[in-house]
Amino acid sequence: MTIHRNLRTLYTLLFCSVLTGVVSGQQFQSSNLPIVIIRTNGLAILNEPKIVADFEIIYNGPEKINNLNDSTRHYVGKIGVELRGSSSQDLSPKKPLGIETRLADGETNLNVSILGMPKENDWVLLAPYSDKSLMRDALIHRIASEIMPYTSRTRFCELIINGQYQGVYILMEKIKRDKDRVNIPELIPGITGGEALTGGYILKIDKTTGSTPQGGFNSEYFSGSGVPRRTYYQYEEPEANVINTAQKNYIRTLIHNFESSFNTSKGGDSKEGFRKYADEQSMIDFMILNEVSNNVDGYRLSAYLYKEADKKSTKFKFGPIWDFNLGFGNADYCQGASSEVLAFEFNNRCPNDGFTVPFYWPKVFQDSTFASSLYKRWSSLRKNVLSDQKVVFLIDSFNLLLKDAAPRNFQRWPILNTYVWPNAYIGGSYAQEVLYVKEWVLRRMKYLDGIFYQNTLPKYYPDRFFETIVYPNPTTEDKEITLSYYVHDYDRMSLEVYNMLGHLVLTKNDEDHFNGANQLKSTTMRLPAGVYMYKLFLGARTVFKKGKIIVR
Repeated sequence: MTIHRNLRTLYTLLFCSVLTGVVSGQQFQSSNLPIVIIRTNGLAILNEPKIVADFEIIYNGPEKINNLNDSTRHYVGKIGVELRGSSSQDLSPKKPLGIETRLADGETNLNVSILGMPKENDWVLLAPYSDKSLMRDALIHRIASEIMPYTSRTRFCELIINGQYQGVYILMEKIKRDKDRVNIPELIPGITGGEALTGGYILKIDKTTGSTPQGGFNSEYFSGSGVPRRTYYQYEEPEANVINTAQKNYIRTLIHNFESSFNTSKGGDSKEGFRKYADEQSMIDFMILNEVSNNVDGYRLSAYLYKEADKKSTKFKFGPIWDFNLGFGNADYCQGASSEVLAFEFNNRCPNDGFTVPFYWPKVFQDSTFASSLYKRWSSLRKNVLSDQKVVFLIDSFNLLLKDAAPRNFQRWPILNTYVWPNAYIGGSYAQEVLYVKEWVLRRMKYLDGIFYQNTLPKYYPDRFFETIVYPNPTTEDKEITLSYYVHDYDRMSLEVYNMLGHLVLTKNDEDHFNGANQLKSTTMRLPAGVYMYKLFLGARTVFKKGKIIVR
C-alpha cells in the first residue's frame, strides 16, 4: 500500500510544520477522504510546462480517518504538475491540475498504483467548482463503469497546496492508451502498413485550447442544415507531433467512410452502412450517458473515440466519456437545465454556437434498428444501474461520503448563494444542491423512458401517411361517423363540418394523439340529407385533411 517507504520518516520530519491546511482561518487537520498534499517549493503552477513538485497522499483505508499528523503515508514521491482544462481553468479560481508521477530525479515518469487504481503515471485532479453538488462527474463515471468497457476511475479527496487548503477535488485517471485504460496497441512512427496500421488510435472532438500538441482534421460534412461548421477531430493517440502520414490517412479515411455512409441509400444497412465502420453498441452507450445527463457539451466537446487493431475489431468505438460538470441540469443556456430535451439536438436550439454536434447523431437516432437496440439497452439498464433506486443510492452515498468535506469546501469557496457560470440553479445549501441533482435525474430518466420507447414505433408523417378514411360515407343522420388516420405527432386533433353554405354545423375536439393509427369519432350528426365539407385540424388550426361527407 505504501510506496517509497524509506522516504516516509524524512518527509514527515522535514514538512510536519507545514502540513496544516488553512480553511478561512480554521485549521484543517483530518478527513474521511484521502488527503492530497502538493508542495511546489516556491514555484508557481503554470498552464505549461509542468513544474516538479513534492507529492503525498494520506490514506489509511476505507472508513478510516486520515490525519495530517499521521506518521505513515499512502504515497510519497515527485510529480510534474500543471494547470489543465480550457473553460474550467479560465473561469474558475479553483484550478484543475494535470500531474505525472515521477522518479526521485523529478524527470522520469513512474507508473504507480494510487488509491487502488491500476499503475500509471498520468493523473488528473478535477476541481468541481460550478458543480456545487461536487459529484456530477463522479456520478456519471460510476454509472459508466457498469456500462462501457472503460471509464476513468475516480476518487474524492481534499487537496492542500503549499500549506493552503484548496477544497474537495476528484483524483482520476487521464484518458490514454494503456492496458488498464483504453486498451489498444501502441502505434509508433515506423508503422506505415499491414495489420499494425489498423490500431490503436484515439481521436478527440474538443476545443483546441488545452490540447498540446495540436493537430487533426475537419469533417467533410457540415454539422447540419443552416450550421456552416464542421466537426474537428484531434489526434490524441498517436499525438499530432508523432503520428505519421500513413496513420493519418488510415484514421481519416475510416471516419470519412463512416460519415459518408449516412448520405447513401444503404446508410442503415448492417454491412454497407454506418455499422460497417462504427461499433453500434458503443454508440448506444455513449448516447445513453450523454442523454441521461442532458450533457450540454455532449457529443460536441470532450468527446472521444478510439480504434483497436483489426484483429480485435475492424470498427471504431465511441468513448470513453469525459467532462460532465455541466450535465444534470447545471447549464442555463441552450436548455441545458431542461430534463425534457434531447442533448444531440443541441444544434437546433443553438445553431450559432461555435461547437456543434456532429451531423450523424440525429440521423442514427432515426434509424429503426438503432432505435430498437437503444430502447432494449435502456430498458435493461433501467432495471439495474439506471434504476431510480440505484441512482438515488449513488447520490446518497456520495452525499454521505462528502458530508464533512463539503462544508470545508464551501468555507474555502463561499459560492453556495452565488451565481457561478453557468448555474441554472442556485441552492442556499449543499443539501439543496444535492437534492436538485437527485430530483432532476429522476425526471430525466422518466422522460427518456417515453422518448426512447416512442422512437421504436413506426414513424408516420402527415404529408406521406395521413390517408384519412371516413366511414360510413355515405351515412345517415342517425349513425356515428369515424375518421381513421395515421399521424406522427402529439398534438390534439379536431374536426369541423360545414354545410354547403359554409356554415359550421359540427365541431369535435379529440384527445392527444400518438405515433401511428388513430381514430376520431363524431357524435350522432342528425343532419338532414345533403353534402357537407369536413376539415381535420392538427394542433393550432393546421388543416391536414378535408373532404366530403354525404348524408342520405
